[in-house]
Amino acid sequence: MASSSIIKELPYQHLDPASEPDNPAAMLWSARSSTSLTSQGRAVVEGIRLFVALTLALTIGWVAGQRLSIASSQDGLLLPPGTIQTVWSHNYTFSQRPNPESEEAWRSLIPVGRGFVHHLELAPFISSISVFHQLHCLHAIVVSYHRAMEDVQIAKGQLVEDDYLNRTGTRMGPSHIQHCFEYLRQALICAADTNLEELDPDTRVTTGWGQVRQCRDYASVVAWAEKWANSSERDILS
Repeated sequence: MASSSIIKELPYQHLDPASEPDNPAAMLWSARSSTSLTSQGRAVVEGIRLFVALTLALTIGWVAGQRLSIASSQDGLLLPPGTIQTVWSHNYTFSQRPNPESEEAWRSLIPVGRGFVHHLELAPFISSISVFHQLHCLHAIVVSYHRAMEDVQIAKGQLVEDDYLNRTGTRMGPSHIQHCFEYLRQALICAADTNLEELDPDTRVTTGWGQVRQCRDYASVVAWAEKWANSSERDILS
């Protein structure tokens, strides 16, 4: 047969024992060598990937920081914080002589718990959120103002005593009102509202009304205060 003649014609060749597949030493070295090369290659690839990822992250962070810096100030002016666009107008409800309607309006500004919160991380000891303390002080000044006006008018015989006004909150002494004046002064400086108010072209003054302003989300502050409220009280005591 043809195949038989071919086999006979091929000379016998000796194999190197180290190259035989059944040589354990050769197989072990080959396996280790292959594994070592593969591990080194993977390490290099992973290192390159990590370097690229870190470089990209740092670049994105730097660009974002630059944009944030530009967005938070314009020509050195710090822009107002917050995302709520609103237009102010004169609401006489809060500045009028205290009555059931005005007092209910004031109460509606205060969350359950009156702004006192207890949070394990942010407020491990019972704390008051500043804005509600500030509103308390402002309300106290309004009530005290109208009581002082009433006293003057009563002394002149122009007015009889208003029972509702006398029942509104508690009569604060001068030291408490002085505290509120100073507290609000520092609160205004701390907040440093930088919304720009255009002057009226005719009167050359500004009331602050009728212009778009950027404000913080007060409703969200109230919601957070109520979530972590230390009590179920809801009032604006004066």
